[in-house]
Parts: sequence; structure tokens; C-alpha cells
Amino acid sequence: MVEPVLELKGVERRYREAGGTVLTILDGADFKLHPGEMVALVAPSGAGKSTLLHTAGLLERPDGGEVWLKGK
Repeated sequence: MVEPVLELKGVERRYREAGGTVLTILDGADFKLHPGEMVALVAPSGAGKSTLLHTAGLLERPDGGEVWLKGK
């Protein structure tokens, strides 16, 4: 089997709002993308699509879980 080029394992992302409330955006997200695959993220506004992509691209660090790029 071909190794994924991108894999998210149990990724969590939270933001602290004014007043100390914690807002959970990603809660244990799993995802694999293999070479040659194309995917589309379709969800309502505010569902966490941009947060998922920012975390997958390592623009934001996950609060939990792992992001693997080409097995590293």
C-alpha cells in the first residue's frame, strides 16, 4: 500500500475566547491523503474547514494529535 502524503491522527484544535471560554474546533480529526487523490472540504460556515487546513499545513499547531507529512 502507498504511504499517505498527508495524515492527521486525532487532531484537536481549541481557541480561548474573551472571558476564558474554550471553543473546540477540531476534536479528534482523522484524515489521510494518498498521492494522486483529490478531495473537497464541504461544510457550513464555521465548521472548521480553514482550521483543519491551517493545521494540516502546519500554519497552526494542533493542541492534540499528530500531523504527518510523507511519514514524518
